[in-house]
Amino acid sequence: MRCYLVRHAQTLWNGENRLQGHADLELNAIGVEQAKRVGHFFASRRASGEALTALYTSHLKRSAQTAHAIAEVTGLAPRRETALAESHLGAWEGLTPDEIDAQFEGAYQRWYHRPSQVAIPGAEPLGAFTRRVRDAFDRIRAVENGREGSVVIVTHGGVIASWLADWLKSDYDEILRRVVLSNAGISAVEYGHNLPSILWINSTRHLID
Repeated sequence: MRCYLVRHAQTLWNGENRLQGHADLELNAIGVEQAKRVGHFFASRRASGEALTALYTSHLKRSAQTAHAIAEVTGLAPRRETALAESHLGAWEGLTPDEIDAQFEGAYQRWYHRPSQVAIPGAEPLGAFTRRVRDAFDRIRAVENGREGSVVIVTHGGVIASWLADWLKSDYDEILRRVVLSNAGISAVEYGHNLPSILWINSTRHLID
């Protein structure tokens, strides 16, 4: 089973470097164009003979809109999965890193270097988040594994980072800090004999004119 992991396209807060978490923003004009290009990427994969069998998305608007752009050109019906949503970031949602540092005594800088060691007021605990996204992928894999074709999953940067950390047996903090996951970036993973092979991470070539 091949899985394409798509980070949602850009929102206003992405453009302003504000943390979103569960805040439910729509795509901005740049994001709408990015989502169209993601759709064209998958349309070209289908045209080249690759079977696309399923499309999953977080229920948050920015993810669902990106999935809709894929659905429009591939004919896949998006399946909403709430467990694919980004981590809830509590009191930090809507703030920039500088604003967080000013309001929470430099907490963003500490979080950037070691996210698991910083408690964000009102946020979803990291352990609960990583279990949630692991369970979401296991459910998708149980449904789709064994079918001939590829699955597209539209989700969020923290979710993809959590999966990568699991698959690489790596530290989530290091993956989140060191792996770039761009808006509308596409990663690809293949599952065989219960072990994932990561084919590529964060391709953005489809966004280039």
